[in-house]
Formats: sequence, structure tokens, C-alpha cells
Amino acid sequence: MYILSFLILEVLSFSQDNTSVCIQEMNNLLSLPINQQLQLVLPYYSISGNWVEKFGYYDRCLREDKTYTSLQIDQILYKLNYGFCHSNICSAHDFNSQDAQIIIKNLLNVSGIANLLQMNLEITTLRFYNPLTYYPHLGLGTYVTSTILIILIIMALIDPIMRLIKACQSSHTPDDRDDIKDDQASTPVTTKGEPQENQNLIVKDFSIISNYKKIMNLKTIDPNLAMFNGIRAISFMMVVYGHVCEMTATSTYIQEAMLQYKQWSIIILYDMMYAVDIFFWIGGFFLGYVMCDDKKTQSLKKYPFSIVISVVHRLMRIWPCYLLCIAINSYIIPYLGSGPRWFLEEGATQCPGGAWKNALFIDNFYEDWQLCFGWGWYLTCDFQLFLTCLIPIMIYCLNYKTGSKILILLMILGSLGWGYYLSIHYNFLIPGKNTYNPDYYYKYYVSTYARAPPYFLGLLIGILYRELKQSKGSGSFNILNQCKSLIQTSGSRILFQIVCYGIGAGLVLFQFLGWKKEFNSVQLLWPQWFQHFYHAICRFLFTFAITLITLPNLVGAYDIFNRKFMNNILFKFMAKISFSMYLVHLMTIVIITETFYETPSFYQLDLVTGFVCAVFLSVIFGLMLSLLVELPFGNLDTRLTKLLSVSPKKIEPLLS
Repeated sequence: MYILSFLILEVLSFSQDNTSVCIQEMNNLLSLPINQQLQLVLPYYSISGNWVEKFGYYDRCLREDKTYTSLQIDQILYKLNYGFCHSNICSAHDFNSQDAQIIIKNLLNVSGIANLLQMNLEITTLRFYNPLTYYPHLGLGTYVTSTILIILIIMALIDPIMRLIKACQSSHTPDDRDDIKDDQASTPVTTKGEPQENQNLIVKDFSIISNYKKIMNLKTIDPNLAMFNGIRAISFMMVVYGHVCEMTATSTYIQEAMLQYKQWSIIILYDMMYAVDIFFWIGGFFLGYVMCDDKKTQSLKKYPFSIVISVVHRLMRIWPCYLLCIAINSYIIPYLGSGPRWFLEEGATQCPGGAWKNALFIDNFYEDWQLCFGWGWYLTCDFQLFLTCLIPIMIYCLNYKTGSKILILLMILGSLGWGYYLSIHYNFLIPGKNTYNPDYYYKYYVSTYARAPPYFLGLLIGILYRELKQSKGSGSFNILNQCKSLIQTSGSRILFQIVCYGIGAGLVLFQFLGWKKEFNSVQLLWPQWFQHFYHAICRFLFTFAITLITLPNLVGAYDIFNRKFMNNILFKFMAKISFSMYLVHLMTIVIITETFYETPSFYQLDLVTGFVCAVFLSVIFGLMLSLLVELPFGNLDTRLTKLLSVSPKKIEPLLS
């Protein structure tokens, strides 16, 4: 009976389209005997949702010339959603009025629904949406973002159009040799016709043909780094699967999610959190590998302030794609879906705190829960860690190499100690037991130096690998040189691979599965102090395991796993556009999960289906973003960096 009582507030109103009249009719309806109320309710009951997270028959309701309204019950810690059909006299606007809210909350309290759903009506917010009129009004942001996209598309197509016109005017069929000739022709710097030459270079930078060829050039440059392609691709897919599970868990049936809470679906969801730590490790590795090159270290030693060029280079690589994706997410995505559940996209697309904090990479400083582009926190932490790591990099370039490595080791220990302190102070336990800890997100999850150990570890390994490549290990101790000396014979190489893969895989499996029994237990099987310690070091241990797994490849112990499987064509392609795919992946997940007319189930088959669709769409739109934005601005950045790196004597003819 309480279900029908709950439905009474959804079907009401048989008067003029006026809020005050609608409210009066609601009161009149509730004053009728129960049998008369049921007669009015039943025509709408069969096509409305019969409980929370049920949305009924949206299309059928509209076909029968009735009005459909979606409801979100916001209880701060979690939200409940519902959809119902009612007469076309009252509207969502009427239900959102203050008087209607009082009547509805009173009915929820009297009927026992509030008690059943454990609702605190004093802090609960009821929001009603009309799916047909939900779309926000077109504003300046939408027009500006659309204009930028159109300009980028035009810039990308200018070169193909010019090639087509040239081919039509000539009997010669264009091929790859024309690109080589164009490159050779554009190499000399001349003052004659310089403006036209610069225009041609800009057109070439944005050319979708040239940039597509760059992406599809999948040759392996350094076979010792072949495994990183697979690591990047797998880490990205881990991120996607984790977000598909998270988006589904927050909008599926509560009972279903609770039933799965102690099952493998939730365990795997929490395991996916290590994907970002792998990205931090990769970021630190390539920072150390690139910045500690002989030429760069000599240049930085001679001109220390040229480190600013590296910062500008980093910003030029991130800003164009990042800022455009924030604009697309806020101003374009809300118009790309529809249906009774589409209002749920607000949680991912709204930008209440403003994008300026994201642009300055300081959004994790503000603990206000006004998230904008919520998955951009990774870029914020990554950039802050990049700036921090320039200190040991500069020390290394000033020829204090041992001191630089000691400093990095101290940074690893210090950040681990900081994470341990936070775990004790805020009682952070094993993964999966911090979900409802209100301090977890800002105090640890997006805290730069709590997440720093994997980045610092990657930085140290990157420096050691650069020294190995440049044969610098002979004068000082280098563990990679020692490992390389161990694999000189076939037997020792196989033993080395078995040890590295075995220990690495063992640590990964323990991180994935070792805490399941503790997670399923109501009582603490692991002592609290040990859970604090484990929480502080688990991410570092995971990336240490990844380091062991990649170690054979780094020192030249090749096998079918690190040279073939982890370096296959698909992984190499995904690795090239991984940055762009990361930026667009959650937008595609929002469209996939929130455009369903029915609430998605939290079962493995549905999760895998959503995951496959999200990966496919992320590859498509990530490729588009790379072709239109990432590579063109990367080309411009390379040109600018070369110009800033030219000596004064060589700049004079350029300026003349």
C-alpha cells in the first residue's frame, strides 16, 4: 500500500496549467477516500516506475498524450532516481514549487516511504525534470565552442582541399613522395616570401593527412621501451572499466548494488584505481628519460633558466586539448543525449567552480566539491609533480648526479611517510573501505604528494635507463647495468625473466585479490595499524611490481611477451592517442550510461558491454581530438621550441 501512496503524488492534477491550482488539486486528491484515489492513480500506474530507479515506459506515456517527469532525490551521500507518468496539466515546474515540495515531503513521511528509504527529509532535496524541456538554453559558451570546433575542422581540411585542387590542375597523381618534396622545400629559411611560407607551414601543421600519417607510423623506435605501449593501453582500459562500473553503480538499483558489494564486480572496480598510479609512474619515467639526455643536461647546465622552455612546452601540450574538452563537456555534451535519465549527466558536465582552477592546475587546492571536469584531477597532480621533479632534474644537470638520485629516494620515502600520516590521521583503511569516508577524496585521492611515490619511482627508473642507454653506468653504480650484466648467457637471461615476472605478477595479484577476505569481513581481520600502513604503500608496491615486470625489456632481455604481445599494433595505436582518449573517455561513458531509458543493471555482462562500447568510442573520438588539436598544436609547439632554442647568431637571419 505504501507504494501506491508514494505514486499518488506523481499522477495528480486535472486543472489549468497553473501552479497554485495544481497544488490545490493535489490537496483535494489526497483528501479523497482511498478507493477514489486508486481510480485516479491506476491509469498512470501501469506506465510509471513502480519503485526507485524505475522509470516506467517513457515513450508510451508520451504517445498516450500524457506528461512524463523524472525525479531525483538528493540525500547528499547518495541519490535516488525515479520516473513517472501523469496528466499533462501539471508540470515539473509545479512539482518544484515550494508548496508542492512541502506536500510531497509530508506524504513521504506519513506513508512510511521516508523511513523505508532512510531519508532525512530536512536535508533531502527533490528535483523534478521534464525530459522534453530539460536541455539548457543555448549560451555564449555553446556558440564559442561550436565556432572553435568548426575552425579546427576547416584548418584540418585546408591542406587536403589544396592537394585536391592541385591534383585537378595537374595530370600528376599525388603520392607520399610529394610530402617528402614539400618537407625538403620548406627546410631552408629564406626572407623572400616568408609570410607565405609561414602560412604554408601552419596549414601543414594542421593538415589532417600529415597528422594521420604521423599517428599511423607505428614503428618501434626503441625496442627496450616496446612494453610501454601495452602498459599505456591496458592502463587506459582499466580507467575506462573503472569509470563504467562507477557510473553504473551510482545510477543502478541500490538493492542490486548492495548485493554485488561483496562480490567480484566491486573488488575489480576498486582494483582499477591502480591505473592512474601506472600513469603517474609512466609520466615520471619519461620525464627522467627525456630531461636527462646528454644534450639537454649540457644545455640546462649552461643556461639554467631555459628550464622555463620545458614548462612552456608542457603547457602547450596540455592546454589546447584540455581546455577544449572542458568546453565540449560543459557546453556541447548536454545536447547530445535525451530520455528520462539524461538529467543524470549534470554530475559530469556541470562546472560550478569554474574552469579557471583546472586551467591553472590548482583545482585540488579547493575542497568545495564544486568539481569541473572531475577526471581532470589527474592532470593537476601530474603537472604539480612535474614542477616538483624539476628540482632533482636541475641538480642532475648541474652534474650532482648522485645527489640528485639520493634526493629522489628521500622524496619517495617522504611522500610515503606523508601518506602513512594521512592514513592514520583520517583512518584510511584498505581499498574499498574508504568509500564513505568524507575526507578521503580531497585529503588523499587527489592530494598531489600523497599520490607522488609512483611518480618519483618512475623518475628514478627513467634516469637510470637514460644512463644505461648512454653507457654512463661504468663510472658509478647503476642497478640497470648490473641487471644487464646478468643476462649475458641464455640460462641467466631466462632465470632473470622468471624472477622478475614471477615477483612482479605475484605482487600485482596480491594487490588485486589479497585484501578480498578483509573487505568481505565485518570485523577487522587485519589490525588497524596494518591497514593504515598497507593503504599508504599499496600504490607504490603496485608500480614497483610494474617496474619488475618491465625490467627485462629495459635491459634487453626480449621475449614474446614484451616484444610481441605488449607491443602489438592495437596497443601501439592506443598508446599514441592515450592522452586524447583519457580526456574524452568519460564523456562517452556519460552518453552510453545515461541515455538508456531503463536503469542499467550492475551485472558483469552489462558492465562489459558498456566497457567495450566506451573503449571503441574513446578510440574514435580520441583519434579525432588528436588529429584536430593535439598534433597540430604539438607541431606548433615544436616549431616554437626550436625557435627559442636557436643561438643568437642563428636568430639574426631569421629576424632580418
